[in-house]
Amino acid sequence: MTYGKISTNNGFIPRQKWFVEKILSSLRGLILDCGCGRGLWSKKLKERGVDVVSLDLSRDRLKMCKDEGNNDEVIRASCVQLPFKSNCFNSVLFLELIEHLNLKDQDKALSETNRILKSSGRIVITSPNKPIYCLLTKFLHVFEYNPEHIHELSLSEIKNLVRKYFTITLVDGKIGGPIDFLDKLCPALLCWDIVLIGKRS
Repeated sequence: MTYGKISTNNGFIPRQKWFVEKILSSLRGLILDCGCGRGLWSKKLKERGVDVVSLDLSRDRLKMCKDEGNNDEVIRASCVQLPFKSNCFNSVLFLELIEHLNLKDQDKALSETNRILKSSGRIVITSPNKPIYCLLTKFLHVFEYNPEHIHELSLSEIKNLVRKYFTITLVDGKIGGPIDFLDKLCPALLCWDIVLIGKRS
């Protein structure tokens, strides 16, 4: 298995409220927050009264998650070998995580997610859209490039990967920056950050 080095970026919530709400409103039941970092998304979910388990490979991040009061239900494990029985979660968050895995482990992680989800359970994935992300970071320097990304995916590549294990129910994206209305006009193909929701058959 190949992982990036432990990041100093321990998670963030995008400032685009519509993007955050789209993610949160799609979740239900018992939720697994994969690659939770310091647990900021877990905290938002707990504030809505839902049950969430925070999972990360980093002891430091999980300690941060607990110490900051974001979630006490934490498990140290890999997303490519989830320590749960089959059919036990209703939803899985996979936010800004898939690009930190190599291609083989991306496939394993989605296979494992499919295994632990109940029938009709949902996975919510966010990921940089490789060609747009590279343009904005490496060439135009609009955003800072993250060198810990191991294998970024284009929109078509991530859709093909997700379709192996799930039925895709939503594809959207955001441009970011100060002008929010552009997010609503821009197709996901041209967005630098995409959100994709898949349902287990």
